[in-house]
Amino acid sequence: MPVPAQPTRDSLMKRVIEMGEFKKPKRAKVMNEIEQEQEQTAEELLENKPLEQIEIDPITAVNVERLKTVFKDVDVFVHHSLTFPNAREGQDGRVPEGAVFFLDDLVNEDILDQHVIHPLLEMGPESFFGQHVEDQVITAKKIVQVDNLKAAVEMVTSGSTLVHVDGMTHALAIVAPGFPTRSVSEPEAEPLVRGPREGFTEKLQDNTALIRKRLRTPELKSEVVKLGRRSQTTVCFMYMRELVEEDVLKTVRERLKNVDIDILLESAQLEELIEDSVYSPFPQIVSTERPDKVVSALSEGRVAIIIDGTPFVLIVPSVFYDFLQASEDFYQRFYFSTAIRILRTMTFLVALLGPSFYIAITTFHQELIPTPLLLTVISARAGVPFPALIEALIMEISFEVLREAGVRLPRPVGSAVSIVGALVIGQAAVEAGIISQAMVIVVAFTGIASFTVPAFNLSMATRLLRFPMMIIAAGLGLFGMAIALVALGIHMCSIRTFGVPYMSPIAPMHVRTWGSEIFVLPYPLRKWRQEYIQKKDLKRSDVPSNPPQQEGDGQS
Repeated sequence: MPVPAQPTRDSLMKRVIEMGEFKKPKRAKVMNEIEQEQEQTAEELLENKPLEQIEIDPITAVNVERLKTVFKDVDVFVHHSLTFPNAREGQDGRVPEGAVFFLDDLVNEDILDQHVIHPLLEMGPESFFGQHVEDQVITAKKIVQVDNLKAAVEMVTSGSTLVHVDGMTHALAIVAPGFPTRSVSEPEAEPLVRGPREGFTEKLQDNTALIRKRLRTPELKSEVVKLGRRSQTTVCFMYMRELVEEDVLKTVRERLKNVDIDILLESAQLEELIEDSVYSPFPQIVSTERPDKVVSALSEGRVAIIIDGTPFVLIVPSVFYDFLQASEDFYQRFYFSTAIRILRTMTFLVALLGPSFYIAITTFHQELIPTPLLLTVISARAGVPFPALIEALIMEISFEVLREAGVRLPRPVGSAVSIVGALVIGQAAVEAGIISQAMVIVVAFTGIASFTVPAFNLSMATRLLRFPMMIIAAGLGLFGMAIALVALGIHMCSIRTFGVPYMSPIAPMHVRTWGSEIFVLPYPLRKWRQEYIQKKDLKRSDVPSNPPQQEGDGQS
């Protein structure tokens, strides 16, 4: 079906001028018919042609009708027609007109009034018919040229103001959104005793500014893509040009380009779409609210992916040991941080294997328990009607229910419910003879151990894997646990995240990076960047391990 030709403004005005001798009621009626004809033609055009193929028309009235058709029934869509007091008639004998388009709840009204509308109304005759409007009239900070209707619609729905003046073959999008935003505050999910108190917000520009404030170098590059067919969410990924590996950067670009999703709301959705092993229980991409953690990752050659609308930034590539680290490790004395990292590794194993080990020992390997302790365990379990596996399942499920209830309830009430509920239920279960005292101790210590894992997504994976490990221990004892651990290790060693082995720097072995990845050595000894991530600039610094003493130092 051929697309009807769009009537030009000249032809419409000619018809109005020709009936100038008509009486006013008749003239108004004919004008109504012209508007209806133009609106119908715009609807037919939009139905038969994709938006990206419809170019911006040089006549403002035509663009007004097209955008009104696109935003039909959108009550916050506003278009202001502009008549210019300083305008002169063009060669065709008509006075130029203009219009601004925006969504009322998304724009910054102060910028719109002061830097767009007032300058347009006061511009001189030389600026009409599309000349000098962008560079000499509008005083807004960021202006983008728009050439087709799809780009124009995307800019309007993103909070920009669209401007068109007769004679312009493109429209101008003034990027000055007025979204409601949250101020910068301390991250609640990653609290620190010592360290920066700034955290990311839901606004993309604020997040990139927090990173650039700490990395004041032109080497810091950023690229922007739009994801989500309907949400058109802005996603920005940042990297250090001189440090990032080309293979990693190419992989990030390709995976973001191949993302096909209807609506992108949070970084967790994007994380699942771009990670390597979707069905693995282990997290493969670090998410953080802390700008200092992102800056540290960028300085190692990693890529930060920032999503508009969420304070959680993704860091790729990430390995297993990244999830056992906290930013505070580098803000404390090295021996304390090293001890804490060793403790975290031990508590991670306790959180994964604690109940399973107890079940295996008490069910199959009682000879491994010292006699006095064995007699105590037997006496405690004397009146319990369930085997150790059922005991553990009851307590673990109850613990998870209480933890989830504490998270979902209001904050002042949630912590009290989880603590009091655990005490009351545990004591009542012991007194009723359903659960033994030893099992309550094991499950409680396991739950506390899982809280020491800095990354919440790794803690969730540990909690999930705990249940199959308990079932295996109840059926095969320590032998079954050993087989399960070997299988788990093989699975973890087989994972690659953006081309990097997941178990680096252990498998494969990179001993030089242990001083910052597994342990925390004094800063003068942490000279090497992670060589399994990038190989361009491996040496971090040339600080001597023993700085030379000044003359007279150490003398009384």
